[in-house]
Amino acid sequence: MKYVTLILLAITLTSCLEGDDDSFRTTSDVLFVNVYNDAAGGVEFRVDNREWAYGYRSYDNDTVDGYHAFYSGDVTFSAFASGSGSDQAIASSSQTLNRDTDYTAFLTGKSGDGKMVFLTDTLSTPAGGKALIRFVNLSPDLSKADIKVADSGVISNLDYLTAGYAIIDTGATVVRAYRAGETVAAATLNFEPLPLGIYTMYTRGLSGRSGRDSLAISYFLQPRR
Repeated sequence: MKYVTLILLAITLTSCLEGDDDSFRTTSDVLFVNVYNDAAGGVEFRVDNREWAYGYRSYDNDTVDGYHAFYSGDVTFSAFASGSGSDQAIASSSQTLNRDTDYTAFLTGKSGDGKMVFLTDTLSTPAGGKALIRFVNLSPDLSKADIKVADSGVISNLDYLTAGYAIIDTGATVVRAYRAGETVAAATLNFEPLPLGIYTMYTRGLSGRSGRDSLAISYFLQPRR
């Protein structure tokens, strides 16, 4: 009788751990980037209206700290000016996070017009020693952008808050962002991608400002989780 009880207990535990999708909680991974122009002290991301110990991000992240895991399903992310004591969110976004999926969340915009956008990171390693670039238009001053690498056409009419993709040659090159249809670059970046590198590159900032808030191009090597 004792052995029968133990066998039944083992079967019950196994069914709880290895049953259908409702028997356990799956996770998703999110990377956060802050290029919001009007929070000098950085921002704090909150999760489902709760403070999050890992939520602080400086402007144009000094370093990309990698992915953070969240339970899959419907999650609300909000961003607040760090240290302001304000309960007024810069921007909020309710997302359905799919299991075993990576995302990058970008916060951008300017005072009174903050935006948060999530992109799914389905980036594949390029072949032949080239580099894959995901371009994201995050500058509020570029409603549409033309992106050129070494003055060759790469992506045209890239809408604000959207992404385009390109495979480029490695080695030193120059990347320029233009207002769509214009011939004078709004921002320029000297860039040397690594072979097989996977990069996220983005416009950010405002044309009427100087220093860190000026209209520019930034990038990071997409981390692996």
